[in-house]
Amino acid sequence: MGETNLTQPDNTASPYSPQTNSMSSLFLKPCAVINMTDMETLFQESPLFINEENGGCVIRNQWDTRSIWYSVFSGEQSLPAMQWHTRHLIAGWIEDDYQLIVDEIISNKANQSLIDLQEARLVVYEQLEYRWERFFTVGNSAYWILNSRAFKGILDVVEEDIYLQIGFSGFLAAQVQTEIENLAKSIIVQLPEKFFVEFDFPEEVGELNLVENLLEVPQILEVTKTSQEIFFGDLCGNEMTTIRAQIDNFEMIDNVYLVYRLVSANETNDNWKTVFMNQLTPSTWEISLSAETSFLSYQLVNGAQVEYSIAIIYNVNNVQRSSSYSDILLLQCRQ
Repeated sequence: MGETNLTQPDNTASPYSPQTNSMSSLFLKPCAVINMTDMETLFQESPLFINEENGGCVIRNQWDTRSIWYSVFSGEQSLPAMQWHTRHLIAGWIEDDYQLIVDEIISNKANQSLIDLQEARLVVYEQLEYRWERFFTVGNSAYWILNSRAFKGILDVVEEDIYLQIGFSGFLAAQVQTEIENLAKSIIVQLPEKFFVEFDFPEEVGELNLVENLLEVPQILEVTKTSQEIFFGDLCGNEMTTIRAQIDNFEMIDNVYLVYRLVSANETNDNWKTVFMNQLTPSTWEISLSAETSFLSYQLVNGAQVEYSIAIIYNVNNVQRSSSYSDILLLQCRQ
């Protein structure tokens, strides 16, 4: 299913389909219970894009630097959903020890209820360098599971036979925890007594989304800069640097952005600035950063680092991002 721009919400749509399964449960449309206004307040930006993935709903900003996702299952789907999520916590890891831990947890007869499995699998999060804490104001059993260094977190909730997860990426936990807790309560209140999510728990994570020909996705081949230093102060020279990106498979590119912030001992700004890059040729894009104009919302501190990455918007609403760089310094000139 393709992404939908949240700037034009459909407030009249029901989150439930009249179609029923053999148990007479309503089919739940995961993304339909999301309130666009609440999301824009949480992200503090627009437009946002919403997409159904792996039986849940993902909301992203247009540069794919921050996201909120959630999934909810009930009844006979809840335990298979939690088992599926547990298996795929270690997707992409090659350590056999992780697989052994997960297999033992899922096969253990003592972990065949939602609350028992929820508690047993906390050790997997610990192995992946998350920390966890109990949360008592929503559900019968709930945990906050956080990885502050990776700017990621999950609120994991069991409410009777309902299993709900809400996760975030790219936010500081303190910025979003209260809003996510409120979102969890709002989702639970909206759920019908019985519902069914149209998802078959495939063996491979995201196999429903592999619809793109990867050979056609724009690829950033090289990122260069004219200088590793930007000087500031009276009568300075070299007050700017130009960042240039060389891109392959450029036919579907709509726009290219530079996403950056300034980090120093005095200040770490949680909000990134975003500017359009200029197209020189179909495959080459560049932007200049100036001490006089590019960092007006930051403190100009000697030795501050410019952290930046490049985001390509292609095929209308898809995003391809570069790695993050921090190889440009802001220096005060000496007269």
